[in-house]
Amino acid sequence: MVRFRYFILIVLACISFSPIFNRDSYAADVCIIDSYKIKITQKIKDQLSMVLSQNGNVSYANYGDTRQCRVKIILGTPGVVKELKKASPYEKVIYTFVMFPEVLGLDKKKNFYGVRIFPLPMRTINKFFSYTGMKKRKVAVIVSKMNEKIAKKYLPSHSFDILLINSRVEEAFPKLNKYKYIYIFPDPEVLKLVNVLSLVNYAKHTGKILIAGLPDLDRYDINFIYAVDFPALTRELIKLTRENPKKHILPCPAKVKVWVSR
Repeated sequence: MVRFRYFILIVLACISFSPIFNRDSYAADVCIIDSYKIKITQKIKDQLSMVLSQNGNVSYANYGDTRQCRVKIILGTPGVVKELKKASPYEKVIYTFVMFPEVLGLDKKKNFYGVRIFPLPMRTINKFFSYTGMKKRKVAVIVSKMNEKIAKKYLPSHSFDILLINSRVEEAFPKLNKYKYIYIFPDPEVLKLVNVLSLVNYAKHTGKILIAGLPDLDRYDINFIYAVDFPALTRELIKLTRENPKKHILPCPAKVKVWVSR
């Protein structure tokens, strides 16, 4: 009789708690937050939603309200900064389109996993030399003084020489005479249209080789662009919803987009 009562109690407990288990299952869905809302992030958001909605382990993808999501995919720095302030240590956050994740301390956040949106400079120039077969030399990089600290984190001195400017790239031109290669660092000051056009014009007239890791620069006469492969990026993000790699910041899946010699 006692054993029978215990059995009834266990059955009642399972019935009572079954809605909780169902809610937990619902909460394990993936949310996609596009904090940039530009053409490319909207495209990736749609691709992620299409694939994840077909997966039996994911029942929905929500672009705004993430209260019931255990896994979040965030596209863009603003959304990641917001999530850093409120994310529970039990939530898994996946991100990309963050230019400098180490500056935000994301390499030390255990529940955050990211995919770089551009290949690291060292990887880019290594790819340049192996792809083109050109002779290895030190590479010049123009950086604004306000972004010097960030640049030094990503530009090892054994391969790069940083040339500081206040705001205009022309300030660095007299120092570029001894360099054959110029890497375009994603510095907002350097990437201003007037600066990009001036640098391209200078390189054309002096025979310098311009190297970049940003896909949008393909509209200008950049010699070599090794940039993100967006379909591969989408696959990496989907893979992260199922796996927890040892490294919390994964390399940018990249391909050579442009190579034009001078």
